[in-house]
Amino acid sequence: MDFDVLTNLTWREALIAIIVLLALYVLIVFLRMRLLRHEKKVVSAAAQSAVAAYAAARDPELPPERRAAPDFAWNEPPPEIPGQQMMDRLAREVIQLRGEVIQLRGEVARLRTESSEALEEFRRDQLQDRAVQNVSPAYSEAMQMAMQGHDAMTISEHCGVARAEAELVVALVRSR
Repeated sequence: MDFDVLTNLTWREALIAIIVLLALYVLIVFLRMRLLRHEKKVVSAAAQSAVAAYAAARDPELPPERRAAPDFAWNEPPPEIPGQQMMDRLAREVIQLRGEVIQLRGEVARLRTESSEALEEFRRDQLQDRAVQNVSPAYSEAMQMAMQGHDAMTISEHCGVARAEAELVVALVRSR
């Protein structure tokens, strides 16, 4: 094919060629429309429901039984995801387990504080017992009173020891 014909076209010849092509296109479209008019095509269910929905929107006075419920794909629920029930069950279990873990952490923290308090009380009792064991039996009651925080005057009156001895016992407890 010789491409010299295309390069030697004038504006007038190019315009005539475009008009001929457009006329040919219009003719083809016209023939296709005519074939569609003569051909009886079955209207799909989706098209019928679309027409019914449009009619219901335009004429709201129609009774509800005459209105067709649209069966559009976007009005239908999404398809079930495979394993969705299992995922939902596992999510509920995870939430329950997290709650139990939080509860257990609270109990562990509470037990730690209780055990540290009990340990501190045990140590105090041990120190008190050691102090009482190191003192002669005559001064054991005075030693216990000094550990409880009594002053020397009260100890000397209650235990029947001299005030100087009671002050020594108080000083001994304070030094420990």
